[in-house]
Amino acid sequence: MLKILQVKKSAEFQKISKNCEKFYSHTVLLLSAKTPQIYLHNPAKNNNALEFCRVGFTVAKTVSKSAVQRNLAKRRLREAFRKLAPSIAKNNFDYVVIARKEILNADFKKISGDLKFCLSKIHANKINPANHVK
Repeated sequence: MLKILQVKKSAEFQKISKNCEKFYSHTVLLLSAKTPQIYLHNPAKNNNALEFCRVGFTVAKTVSKSAVQRNLAKRRLREAFRKLAPSIAKNNFDYVVIARKEILNADFKKISGDLKFCLSKIHANKINPANHVK
């Protein structure tokens, strides 16, 4: 079972945003990067950590000046990710989900659909130009 851990520190958000793949949808922007090696080893048990992914959520003041609306958007994103993660999220990856302004008028089904679309597209196999035959 894939465990979901949270990204909370600003420095971690910045590291993920520097070395990431991005994918946009109508209501969210998804950033994805491999989890750093330091999180993959459990020194207490001297073995590798269990299956997990880390996720952080960002809803800026540009989305809404109201903290109530930003918190509502963040709760919706958390719940949508929690439902989708076991089936779509990859093991040992970090994700940052950034809300866009359109999230305020979207219903939960739209937000969940956009997040599912981004998660599936960000891990889709890309064509390697060196192997591509003309």
